[in-house]
Amino acid sequence: MNEDEISGVEYASVTVVRVTPQGVDGSPDHSWAMTYHLDVPILFGIGAVECLPSFTRSPAAGVCLDFSRRRTVGALVAGYGHPQYRTIQAIAQGIWQRRRTGSAVETWCESGPGRWGYLLIPWWRHQTDTDRWPVDGLPDHRAYALGDCLPVDHYGWPSPPPVPAPHTLQPRTQLVLAETTTAPPPPGLPPYPGAAA
Repeated sequence: MNEDEISGVEYASVTVVRVTPQGVDGSPDHSWAMTYHLDVPILFGIGAVECLPSFTRSPAAGVCLDFSRRRTVGALVAGYGHPQYRTIQAIAQGIWQRRRTGSAVETWCESGPGRWGYLLIPWWRHQTDTDRWPVDGLPDHRAYALGDCLPVDHYGWPSPPPVPAPHTLQPRTQLVLAETTTAPPPPGLPPYPGAAA
């Protein structure tokens, strides 16, 4: 039997998260994107899932045929005592609600005056077992959401886009990292087109 292990974990401290549901055709439905703002940052982690062949654990175990397979996963991690626990649970619930079709997950963190670090997972597929995420060195922390970062060949950017003049994605893109001067969207759903200001 083979096991997967998450390794090579890197974290960014983020204060804004947006969850955009995917439509049945796989394109993001930006009119239903929900944005969450946090006063106290949470951690957004990226790691690699590697298949550990069974023969490395037991001389009697069978041979793993896919030991070179690697996947990228993402996680939202926070301490048990985070003051905005309900907001973190709402983010996790929003991702879980899109477990069948997937969602796009974006994060922002302020990197300087008028500048933000931006990360996009264009297609996040929910994973149920958040206990798989390693929280070594982070006492009293846990993963509230865990998901596969699935590869995509294109992404329909919202209007206005989170980065100036966004480029077309390269084939099999799993994540986009950028620095932007475009402020993150306000909390909640985007304004309804034609709604009064």
